[in-house]
Amino acid sequence: MMVDLHGLPLSEAKLKSQISVAEAWSNASSTIELVHGHNLGTAIKDYIQQGDLLSDIERIYPEIPNLILKDKGLGSTIVKFKRS
Repeated sequence: MMVDLHGLPLSEAKLKSQISVAEAWSNASSTIELVHGHNLGTAIKDYIQQGDLLSDIERIYPEIPNLILKDKGLGSTIVKFKRS
């Protein structure tokens, strides 16, 4: 699953990324790719990669276990689910 966030205001990108991670989890996906862009600023990338997304997911969706983030480069981040 790929979710395009670049070009969105930060508040919308936060909400869309949180909902998309929860949907991917409930659909039993193993990963989700969050496309945040890389040329027009780093606010969305920073939200995803510096721990704020993980904190929000933990707070809002406690049923989702540990997530692993991997910078794919060229403006996207892969979120992997650690399933039992």
